[in-house]
Amino acid sequence: MRAEEMRRSWRDPRSVSLLGMGTALPGPPVCTAELLERLQSHFEVDVRRQGTVLAARLGIRMRHISRDLVRRHEAARRGDSNAELAARALRAALGESGVRPNDLSYLVAHTATPGRLLPANIAHVADLIGYHGPFAELRQACTGFANALVFAMGLLHTPGCGPVAIVGSETGSVFFDPHRASEDSGQLINLLQMGDGAAACVLAPPLGASVARVSSVFHGYSGFGLEPGFSLTSGGSDVPPAPGSVPEFMHDYAHVAQHGVGLFVDGLAALRQLGVDCSSVNYFIPHQANGHMARLLSAKIDLNETRVFVNADRIGNTGSAAIWLALAELRTRLRVGESVCVLGAEATKYLFGGFEYVHA
Repeated sequence: MRAEEMRRSWRDPRSVSLLGMGTALPGPPVCTAELLERLQSHFEVDVRRQGTVLAARLGIRMRHISRDLVRRHEAARRGDSNAELAARALRAALGESGVRPNDLSYLVAHTATPGRLLPANIAHVADLIGYHGPFAELRQACTGFANALVFAMGLLHTPGCGPVAIVGSETGSVFFDPHRASEDSGQLINLLQMGDGAAACVLAPPLGASVARVSSVFHGYSGFGLEPGFSLTSGGSDVPPAPGSVPEFMHDYAHVAQHGVGLFVDGLAALRQLGVDCSSVNYFIPHQANGHMARLLSAKIDLNETRVFVNADRIGNTGSAAIWLALAELRTRLRVGESVCVLGAEATKYLFGGFEYVHA
């Protein structure tokens, strides 16, 4: 393991076993036409024409949302809160793994949209699944999975450590104000692009080639000196919430377009430095920013489009849950011995991260 000086990244070539995965998506999928019709019928905000054009540009046809979108300001519906989605995903992952909650040595979570600021969202999750052990939570978006893996790798190579579970979850739809869709195209894009959901995995110390494995974990920072490309500033102690206000996600789309592709280049470089032969990898999972990622990356960084797996067209960009949701779906199609490399990217402050997965 080492941290690279020029492009600050942490790299760990060691492997751990992946015992199982689980996912949770709130409610039935909502197509673009239905979503835009709901804005018009409930809020008299008619952005159907521009919304249809934007959704096609994003390549996102469907998404799952945790709110009913019948009131301007509303929480997630009962059963689909951030913690409840995370708990459902964890139960499914534990079930596939044959691991009981209190067989876990540690529980690690990552989310940018917790149900509450304190206590940590994962404390509620632990109560929901009946877990009595230690936990940690990362306040991180699309590369939270990589940071969680960095810590899990250290835990799992500690003598006596048992299984470790990781869960990523997002319920960002509750931060959308329908009235803002006609005032700010960025907020309309947020509605169309993003989706809610959760996904989890259960990892264990290396158990041999007969068990699926995760290795070559890396996480790095390319955003020194750059302004954030994606932010949620209000509600923190620097910008305390005003009465009646709702935090709002902000995108700097031009900045992301300028600097975002470089994160995938950095990710490929990190994999090669870890000794991964990218030419022999069966599939790549990029950050699920939009439904066109396979075509965009094949043109920008010379990846064969048929080897790039994308499910954002059907579930949207689910932020901190996106990579685990994509891997959970793709692994159901893999043959024994096939490999997947993850190229995560995060525009908040231009982070990158990933790993290699080998199916068994």
